[in-house]
Amino acid sequence: MKTRSALILLLLFTLSISCKDKEVSPQKAILGKWEFVGIGNGRIEAPSGVKWYDEYLEDSVLLHQQYTTGNIVVEKYFWENNGFLNSGGTTYKCVFYEDTMQLDYVHANAIFMSRFFKRIK
Repeated sequence: MKTRSALILLLLFTLSISCKDKEVSPQKAILGKWEFVGIGNGRIEAPSGVKWYDEYLEDSVLLHQQYTTGNIVVEKYFWENNGFLNSGGTTYKCVFYEDTMQLDYVHANAIFMSRFFKRIK
């Protein structure tokens, strides 16, 4: 009986360890292409007719491309000591939900405080 209980406890412990989510740092999670889907204040309130994507590269380069014109703007981004993203002189708090990214303005007063993106695979 003790052996059976010990095996069950060992099995439960093993399952609890293997089921934990692997936390990914924002510096890794942001890498890749993100399509702009809308703006809002905590939730998407105004889907945009403007279509563009941002591509964050490992070497701190951000490629910003508009679909309609095909123009690509290259700029640098960096992570501040407090964990915020700084891109083009604007500071953002990044929030990730699976394949969605929310960028919240930190030091700005804007009508819409959040921008929303969906990962492009």
